Parts: sequence; structure tokens; C-alpha cells
Amino acid sequence: MLRQELQSYFDRVYPNSKIDTEHTIGGQVHIRFELGGEFLENGTIERVNQATDRAVKLFNDTFDNPKNTIWVLIFEYNEPNAFNASNDYLHRQFPTEKFREFYNQLEQVNTRIFTTDKDGNEVFEKADVRIIIGKLRVDEINVENILKGIANTEMGFEPAIDQTIYFFDPLTNKAFQMYDDRGCYVWSDNANKIRDIYTNRNEWIVEYHRPEIDKYFKIG
Repeated sequence: MLRQELQSYFDRVYPNSKIDTEHTIGGQVHIRFELGGEFLENGTIERVNQATDRAVKLFNDTFDNPKNTIWVLIFEYNEPNAFNASNDYLHRQFPTEKFREFYNQLEQVNTRIFTTDKDGNEVFEKADVRIIIGKLRVDEINVENILKGIANTEMGFEPAIDQTIYFFDPLTNKAFQMYDDRGCYVWSDNANKIRDIYTNRNEWIVEYHRPEIDKYFKIG
């Protein structure tokens, strides 16, 4: 089963990542990039275009062999959602016959949404979330449509994508997630695997997180 296969991969490479606990998904080394930019006004097509352009370049940096087979992991909440985005739009960005083969089940998931208890500790909420898992070649995915849909969502443009989507390459152990128009993550289990991205796209790194990120690469 695809779900078990992906979790087995996480257990080997990203041992803290658990599919049923969304907020744990991630790598030992990460770079957080600024996409929309602090000087571009919210709600403008210019911001969407810059966020999309940067995200596409970072995605291609991460998955530089379009013939590699990668994992796709999607967390999908029931419609309607806060942004009135159709879940179906994301589904259509994969070949129909491939998408039919994806794992696609409603599960109880510890989400990213949390409250705090009386001691100030984070308490993550459980919710019914559809987990969708697929495995296909990079060049079979309409990547630009997906990333632009994510950039559109909070800016009020259509088509919009409100699902959370992660991409993992099991051959290179590099991963990517764009969370909205503001930014994205590139992950790995080892800094050297994404050092070229750190170097070549250094000016896009979120300044607030730069001290933490630089430590991975022993800078400063």
C-alpha cells in the first residue's frame, strides 16, 4: 500500500515525520524561502506572479531530474473551506489514470491547528482529513498550476488550492513544500544535498530564520 510505503520511507530518512500527524512532516535540514516579498502588496497579481516564479524555480532546483519518480503527500479538508477553493482543481493537475491509483482515504489526523493547555504547552487538534498519496514522475505533474494555485489562495484569485501538499524525491532525499504566497521550504536529511540551493538562492532566504538556517551550512 502506498501509505505504508511512504511511511516506511519516512521512518528511514525523516524518522520524526508521521503521516497521521501533519505538523511533524519535515526534514532534519530545511531552508525557508521568501516568495511574495515584503515589498509587494497583498492582493496583487504582481505578488502572485513573483511568488509563483520563485516557487517554480525552487521546485525545479529541488527536483532537477524531471524523469525521477517522486512522492506526493496531500492533506485535504472537506469543502467548503475558508477560501472557497475547490478541492477538485488540485486533483486535475495529475494525470487522471495516475490519480485514480493514489491512496485516498479519510483519516483522523493531528493537524497543524493547536491550542495551548493551562501550562502553555501546544495541544494539537484531531480532525477528519483526507490523506492523498501518490507516486509519479516529476514531468507528469502540472507543477506551475499547483504552485500558482497555492499563491492565489490567500490573495483572493482563482483558481485556488487550499490543500497542503508535499513533494519528496526518494532517490535524492530532497523535499519541497510551498505553504502560501509568503514562502516555501526545501528539506533534506543532509545539508550537503541542498547546499547548492542554499548558495544559489541565498538572497531569497527569510531573514528572520537566517541564523538557524546558516547553522546547518556552518556559515557565520
